[in-house]
Amino acid sequence: MSKRSDLHYYPDGDILIIVDNTIFRAHKIILKMAAPTLLNHEQQGNEGNELPFINIPDISASVMDIALSIIYPRYFIMPTWENIDSLLSLASNYVINKIYVAGVTFLYHNFKKNPLDAFYLADKYKLSFLFEETSKLVLDHLPKYKEDPTFQKLPLEIQSALIARHMSYVHSLAELSVNHFLSTYHHTCNNPSFHNKQLNQEIESRVLSILDQPSNITPSKVWTIMLSHININVSDGTDCNSYFMSDHLTKKFNIMFGDFKYLEIDKDEENPKYYIYISRNK
Repeated sequence: MSKRSDLHYYPDGDILIIVDNTIFRAHKIILKMAAPTLLNHEQQGNEGNELPFINIPDISASVMDIALSIIYPRYFIMPTWENIDSLLSLASNYVINKIYVAGVTFLYHNFKKNPLDAFYLADKYKLSFLFEETSKLVLDHLPKYKEDPTFQKLPLEIQSALIARHMSYVHSLAELSVNHFLSTYHHTCNNPSFHNKQLNQEIESRVLSILDQPSNITPSKVWTIMLSHININVSDGTDCNSYFMSDHLTKKFNIMFGDFKYLEIDKDEENPKYYIYISRNK
């Protein structure tokens, strides 16, 4: 037996939506503005029920409650991790922009709490910006995420892209050395011998701290260790030290490890973390 929705059964409604043995009574004028594609599935009522109706398969009544709460101004129920996939599926299948925007907004504000699931949804619904953003957090802890069942749900080509990018990082880690950063540096200061010795000690300390526990240091941590500020007092060498730190060291790091980016949501922080990432082909 079908039951009426507690939230969305309006006595003056002129169309029924039937979902999971639950009847929602809505208004065509609202659906026409917010979800016009739904009306393409309208069927005529019968003798037992003269109102036209729409059957929507494969979603739950609770998801339809949230969908109509987003569409109607009377209630608003936030998406959750439990229903965000179903809401985005409904929005995509029936071109319901308001629900789509609500779903994407939820993911953008919450993806740091659940990076792998957000990454999976970003790929599934072709959300290129969120795909790249979430890939940063997934790649930062890929060995852990590879054991998650959600990782196995990703298309094989996406799994391969993540693994390939992480393996490239691991191979670069194995080649990490002081020589890579200092052998081609040309000093402009008045005491290159002293400056080079100090830089060598600083870079060696950083390299050793990474190589001492490579499996426990994430890509973002490697970036922070290698590219944090170097402050060496060199007579008439302020510009030389600054150039090494801000230009030479960064270029050498990128040659070895590839591009890193910060999370857009963290860009206004004083010292945002930088991550390896992959991008989605549009």
